[in-house]
Amino acid sequence: MPKLLQKLKSYSLPVFAALLLSACVGSEKDKEAVQEPTERGALLSSKPLTEYRANDGLGFAVLALGAGRSYDIEVVKLTYSTELESGDTVTASGTISFPKNKTGASPLLSYQHATIYHNDSVPSNDPKFDLTPVFAATAGFVAVAPDYIGYGTSSNLPHPYIQAVPSANSVVDLIRAARTYVEQKGISLNDQLFLAGYSEGAYTSMAAHQQMETDFPDEFLVAANVIGGGPYDVRGTVDELLLNTTRINSPSVIGFMVHAYDRYYELDNLTLRAVASPHHMTVDNYFDNYRTGSAINSVLPRNSDELFNSYFLSEYAGIAGELTLKYQLDQNNVYDWAPKAPIRMFHGANDETVPYANSIKAVSVMNENEGVDVTLKDCESIPSTHVKCAAGFAIFALDYLLDESVDR
Repeated sequence: MPKLLQKLKSYSLPVFAALLLSACVGSEKDKEAVQEPTERGALLSSKPLTEYRANDGLGFAVLALGAGRSYDIEVVKLTYSTELESGDTVTASGTISFPKNKTGASPLLSYQHATIYHNDSVPSNDPKFDLTPVFAATAGFVAVAPDYIGYGTSSNLPHPYIQAVPSANSVVDLIRAARTYVEQKGISLNDQLFLAGYSEGAYTSMAAHQQMETDFPDEFLVAANVIGGGPYDVRGTVDELLLNTTRINSPSVIGFMVHAYDRYYELDNLTLRAVASPHHMTVDNYFDNYRTGSAINSVLPRNSDELFNSYFLSEYAGIAGELTLKYQLDQNNVYDWAPKAPIRMFHGANDETVPYANSIKAVSVMNENEGVDVTLKDCESIPSTHVKCAAGFAIFALDYLLDESVDR
């Protein structure tokens, strides 16, 4: 099959930019009955959301030109049982998108979305916000997309942002629930399982991949993991933002981390200690699933010395300061292991949100650990910023997935 990138790059960039950057109005809140959570990965309910025809004009024709196939698809919301890092059981949600009336078995793709702040934008509330699973399904994949804990059905909980265990759990358990669903519906899967995601989605994909190969090697066999712009070295990323960055491009990102770590770990009122007054009140109150990232960025200062408490920064810079926080950051790193399945990483050298050096380190360490096949592709956008590289990653990921998948 000719490379999708070579065929489509000249005129498809706006289409794929919409995959990761578009903003649409969400659907109504959930009304379906849900069973009580049981064991991890149990399918609790399913609810059809929408259907798309191959000629719906969502870019399917562009994709069909490169993929050589285009199916009508259905998108269904799944609710399932998963766990927090504490071991507490929660009900989470996500979507499964699959080609209709397809003969033969399909590869399975788990696609993890980038950082989202507003609950209306998650897959089960608005499948059009990020069209990647829809495009994958029309190309012949069965594609699942977790909302993540803290969104969708579990929106009453804080989102455990950039925390490895609950992030991985939300993916692993949705795949389990999806396997139950397709078996019930007579949808055939082949033996290929792909993971993909950008930004937070890249981090979550890496965490899930590590958990699958480390904890459940007999249950999951990953074919490949295609990821871009993720903070795999969590400690290194935070070190860079706190110690070496005077102007923070997106204060909502670091604010989200402070908020989430404060909620889920014993960190002695981290928000109050770390964020300068009165901005600590914004961090405490604005990550409520009903504000956008741009709205949060509009009220948080971008200068590091205005956003953070000077005493906190001084303590963090010291060898013996903020040891509990540093420990938790280290515990959530997801790069120091030896993957058995190929990992295709993508990052921009000018990324001002997630440091490029973080990906360089991840590739180096995983290869030193004798990982099977870990590579890094540089984003070619000028400048290669976090946002500008999102569209390039979408093309890179779909190109790789279509070349490596078996569709029969």
